[in-house]
Amino acid sequence: MQEFETNVVFTCPRCGEVSRTVVPVPEPDWTSAENPSELYSEDQTEVVCSECSITLEAYVYNSAGVCTVSLNEYPNTPVEADHAHFSPEEDDWFAAEIAEDPLDVFMDSHHQIGDFLADHGHESDGAHLVNRMLFVQQVSALEAYLADTLIKAAVEKHGVLAKLIEGDRELSAQKFTLAEIASSPNLVEEKVTAYLRSIVYHNLARVDALYSIAFGLRILDERPRNALLMEAIGHRHDCVHRNGRDKDGNLLTVFTKDYIARIGAAMRQLVKSIDDAVWGAPLLFLGDDRF
Repeated sequence: MQEFETNVVFTCPRCGEVSRTVVPVPEPDWTSAENPSELYSEDQTEVVCSECSITLEAYVYNSAGVCTVSLNEYPNTPVEADHAHFSPEEDDWFAAEIAEDPLDVFMDSHHQIGDFLADHGHESDGAHLVNRMLFVQQVSALEAYLADTLIKAAVEKHGVLAKLIEGDRELSAQKFTLAEIASSPNLVEEKVTAYLRSIVYHNLARVDALYSIAFGLRILDERPRNALLMEAIGHRHDCVHRNGRDKDGNLLTVFTKDYIARIGAAMRQLVKSIDDAVWGAPLLFLGDDRF
């Protein structure tokens, strides 16, 4: 049965470890709202730490896709929540297609964003809605590439699956009965794939650790680019969760055409370095001047 939920990341106030888990979200009354801005829901919920399994009471508020979660006993603990969504049917986790060419998908989105920015983006208004939307889509394209590349390699490249199971603490801790293994010959691949799909891929530090385990590759190894991308991830959070304002309520004005182009170039070069390392085929055309 599908459930309405959000993926959250927070530092557990009990054990001090970074927890990544799924939190139930009450569904809005889909029939009562006349427009999307009126679709909201709120209620008490429970957050279970993925590291120490403690259950924490929490309050969740969901409005027009923006979801916030706060821990009742620890209101000052930051909780990063994604858009609320319906969980896929269980079989869909395993049957979902892996992108045939994650690079091609990324570059297609990358070029479309550049074309749309050139035609419709605002030249100097760094708070313009269109610019902010294109910036967020740019980060989403990178997230999808990082996820699809890791999952595709885990399934297709010899040894990657074993490295992930051995090197990732959550994967190495999973245990299965002989009955489960006998009933599903692809159980290990399915479980690892489902786990990799659950990762929040704009958490670049987490992704950096996974890529290091799988490929011996650090995606955050160049300081200038690293700083630019980490700053962009922070801005992405402010766009998605605060409508383009920082934690102090100040409107962000950084999203000019030039800034979005610089972020795009940094992401394109990151993708190039990853594809070169993972698949061993230099992608010379990524050095062109096109956005």
